[in-house]
Amino acid sequence: MLFRHILVATDGSRFSEAAVCYAMRLAKESGAKLTIIHVANVQGYVEVLWHDMKRRYREEGQRVLEAAKEHCQMEGIEAETLLEEGVPYQKIVEAAKRLDCDLIILGSHGHSGLEKIFLGSVAERVVGISPVPVMVVPPDTTVI
Repeated sequence: MLFRHILVATDGSRFSEAAVCYAMRLAKESGAKLTIIHVANVQGYVEVLWHDMKRRYREEGQRVLEAAKEHCQMEGIEAETLLEEGVPYQKIVEAAKRLDCDLIILGSHGHSGLEKIFLGSVAERVVGISPVPVMVVPPDTTVI
């Protein structure tokens, strides 16, 4: 199956690095456009801390996206990046709809400290509400 536009989510964890590598390979093989998204989750901070935390999360998100884009460039793959703020699973699905993506790829778990037994909460929620297919990539996936 050929894809037109793949959205891959990253938070900089080893789980999302595997997903980015897999998305790169799939985009290259299918000639699809590749967009890499990072969602800065700034929910739940009191107003006094909010501006500082928002800045830190945005800066970290930029670093994560720049590293992923640099990796793509080293492999000869063009990729666009997208930095969003909000609830990660909602922003990922909203971006997929807005960009007319036909596949979402993400890692099985993220940076959150406690991992669920089967899937991370973001992956589980994206799978639950996405209008397009979602591919969940385990961290030790070998990309040839």
